[in-house]
Amino acid sequence: MASQKIDKQMKELAQLAYERDLSRCIDVLHAQMREWKEGRMTVWDIEQSIHEFHNKIARGLYRSYAMNDTFLAVAFGVAQEVLSIDDIPESEKAKIQSVAESINRGVKHE
Repeated sequence: MASQKIDKQMKELAQLAYERDLSRCIDVLHAQMREWKEGRMTVWDIEQSIHEFHNKIARGLYRSYAMNDTFLAVAFGVAQEVLSIDDIPESEKAKIQSVAESINRGVKHE
């Protein structure tokens, strides 16, 4: 019974992380659209941003959250800082934190 409850919580957290991360990325696109409307970007620049969002960003997020194991999706959400480790069920915190740290170590910072 507890396992089913944890599974349900993890699925909900994965969905929440996906929604938050997608919203964060759409906010960036929205800001670029404002720049276009204010004449600080060309229509071609915004068209390129929309294309990049659709073909790279949105698809990447879909693969990370919707096509991934729920556990990995939640860990990715923690790594992306769209979920707090405090959101995670106690029984899963240590494992999620470890995987999230591994994900962040794999990201190359410039």
